[in-house]
Amino acid sequence: MRNSLSRAIACVSACCAVLLAAPVSQAEDLQRVTIRVSADIPGPPFPTALAMERFKELVEEAFPEGSEVRNFYAGSLYKDADAMAALSEGNLEMGWLLAGKTASVDSWLGMVVQPGVLTTVAAVHELENLETGKMLLERLRERHNIEPFGFSDLSFSLGIAGKNRLLALDSMQGSKIRTFAPAINPAVESWGANPVVMGFGDVPSALESGVLDGVVTSIGAWRSISEQTPYFTIAGIGTITFDSYWVGASGDWWAGLNEPTRNKLAEFVAEAMQFHDELSWCNDRFSIEAFAAKSLSDPGIYAAGADEARPLQEAIGTNVAEFLKKDLPDEADTWIDRYLEEGREASKRLGPGTDPLEKLDCAQYRDMLKG
Repeated sequence: MRNSLSRAIACVSACCAVLLAAPVSQAEDLQRVTIRVSADIPGPPFPTALAMERFKELVEEAFPEGSEVRNFYAGSLYKDADAMAALSEGNLEMGWLLAGKTASVDSWLGMVVQPGVLTTVAAVHELENLETGKMLLERLRERHNIEPFGFSDLSFSLGIAGKNRLLALDSMQGSKIRTFAPAINPAVESWGANPVVMGFGDVPSALESGVLDGVVTSIGAWRSISEQTPYFTIAGIGTITFDSYWVGASGDWWAGLNEPTRNKLAEFVAEAMQFHDELSWCNDRFSIEAFAAKSLSDPGIYAAGADEARPLQEAIGTNVAEFLKKDLPDEADTWIDRYLEEGREASKRLGPGTDPLEKLDCAQYRDMLKG
């Protein structure tokens, strides 16, 4: 769990906010704002959606009368890739988007999706301090006219949901498995399965129609499709795949904001992102506790051991890195290798149990996450 103050300061320095300017409040010099936030995730009680609702409450309580935050879920306004383009063009105010999904717009963002790199909680939280993470955030700003707030946790238990247990390589053969990013496809293909890149909003109907047999996703998202895919398999942090949200705003709207408005919004975004990381962590803990499968044949969440997960990792090998190097220009090759090196070093340096999030008392969020 990163320090909220440091994150707020980082957000201020990044000058991240998106608003419609209007008359200034005489009390705090805050401008009236209207903000649309797009995310391709389920609505509440999904952790990301709850954090977005927290941001909405903070803004509407503190800002002048008439200020409004409109949250859009499940791609109802934009899919993530389209949301990124809309941010760049000034047609959307804010996005809570996945790096993997937006890699179809800028394939450099797919670097973070490489499995087996960030494998501890503290290492994941180090992403925005790694040279690769800093470069990607700056790339959003300089190349896409998007002001980034930073990275926020997706899940520490990304896994594979299926109509049957998908773990052994022979169980994968010929299966149609949803992925959320092009860079995940080489991993799924290495298991003998057929990847289908799809936004989460389309997943339920695709499962019903037989277009999909399985879904690479987070535990939080799995809970919304658990009746269709009763088997969920995890294999440690970053073992099967990894991804991270980035939160950003359209740079076109920044010029009209005064300093008090920028500072207050940066503070609220930082608080919402911290809140989100805590909810995401606790949601995984509650779900694993409530839906634990005692054996491979039982429906529910099965935590694969190292020996069970090893064939998946061995099958992946360097396929993802090689895919990225073919997909990206030559100058990106050194960054792909650098991420592997500095990410794995961070995972060794910041081992299990070294992050404050791992000591969080989740009882305070139990009722909220039940919905």
